[in-house]
Amino acid sequence: MKSAYFSAASLRGLNRMGDVFVPAYDEFPSFSESGSIEMVDNMIAYLPDEDVTLLNIVLTLFSVMPVGFLKWLVRTMENSLDKVGTLPSLMRQLNMGLRGIIFGCYYSGRTGADYQGKNPLDIIGYHINRVED
Repeated sequence: MKSAYFSAASLRGLNRMGDVFVPAYDEFPSFSESGSIEMVDNMIAYLPDEDVTLLNIVLTLFSVMPVGFLKWLVRTMENSLDKVGTLPSLMRQLNMGLRGIIFGCYYSGRTGADYQGKNPLDIIGYHINRVED
């Protein structure tokens, strides 16, 4: 997959972190299996350039870090919700930003071009019916 905003290493990092947040479970595909990363450009199209640059750096680091470290980082981000200070604040911001991108892509109702299984919205039985006046 090519992205207008992310490098190949950043996309690998996002897939790896996505699999920590959304591992395969029962009939649900993992984040990377679903191919929903293909929606990421739509998710971040309106981010300021500086935020995209910093996100590229962080995701590139995630692409080379051990999975155990990524799991520890997610636990640390989740445990920072009731703490005060600069570092917990940064952890909360990272948690919110990554969750927004990952879950937004995963539950967008779209999967990657190569994915053949059911999309997560079909699995949970969620369908939007738009009725126009």
